[in-house]
This record gives sequence, structure tokens and C-alpha cells, in this order.
Amino acid sequence: MSVNHHSSVSVEGNNKLFKAIDNIARWTDRDSKKLVEIGHKVGNVYANYLKANVKDLGKDITVRSNKFSKTVVKSGQLRRSSGTWQPDKNRNQVMSGPRTNSIGRRKTKKNADGWFAHIVEKGDFGPRFGGKHRTQNTGIFERGKKATQSRALKLQLSLYQKEFKRYVKKSA
Repeated sequence: MSVNHHSSVSVEGNNKLFKAIDNIARWTDRDSKKLVEIGHKVGNVYANYLKANVKDLGKDITVRSNKFSKTVVKSGQLRRSSGTWQPDKNRNQVMSGPRTNSIGRRKTKKNADGWFAHIVEKGDFGPRFGGKHRTQNTGIFERGKKATQSRALKLQLSLYQKEFKRYVKKSA
């Protein structure tokens, strides 16, 4: 540490740290596509779990929202809705789980829209109304998160470390 005559303090060695921080900042600009790609790979750990473990009902269900409109939920629709997406194209964040057109524009096919996933997760007739209508898929999303979280974090760490090596040189 040194003090100059203008009574300011400078810490030696900071230049290396600031240079490394600048490199990391440039990494997010230059390799935004790579960050998104890593996000999709990590998110697919959870999405693939869902695709493998969500059981199809075996029949279509008709949901009526009012007297005149109805929606048909196809067998296997929840399983097909599982995947990854980028909620904001201006950011590097990637989400994973059941995709739906009802939250933003996901370009999800009609027979792969998971708009009803929250009903499956919690049951369709809650205890406060005296019911427990549940299926073999009730709770699958929470179980999936617990089962895949550790594996996804390890994969994310290894992919980031592999990509960061070009931008951060370790100093001894």
C-alpha cells in the first residue's frame, strides 16, 4: 500500500484484480450465446428428468372455462411441455420446466402447452374444499427439483470453469 501527496491511498495488486474483472465483464458480452447454451444444457438435466418421469394419463381431458369455450388437454401434453426457454432474449438467464404460452410467448405447440402444470403439482381439488384429487404426477416437479439440483449445479460449475479458463488466468 502506498500513500501519495494528495492524501489518496492506492492498493498495489489491484490492477490485476480489475483486469480480471474487466475480462469477466467482456466474457458476458462476447459469449452471451455460449452462456445461454450452457444454461440450456444445465436446464435440460431437470427437463429430461420430467420427460422421463411424468406419466401420461392415457386419455384426453376436456376443460371448460365457461359455457361456450373448452380446451382439450391431450394425453402426454404435460410430458411434452417439459423443456428449457429463455424468458428475456436480452439476458443470459435460462429457465427449465413445463413450458406454456400463457406466460409470455414461448412458441409452445398447442399439444405441448403445460399451462395446467400447477394443477397437477398441487392436485385439482384442494384440501380447503375437502378434497384430495391427486394423480401419479402430483408433486413430480418438486421431487424433480430435489433429485436434479445437485447434478445440475455440478454440471453448471464444470461448464463455467471450462469456459472461464480462456478469460481468467490464475496467478500464484
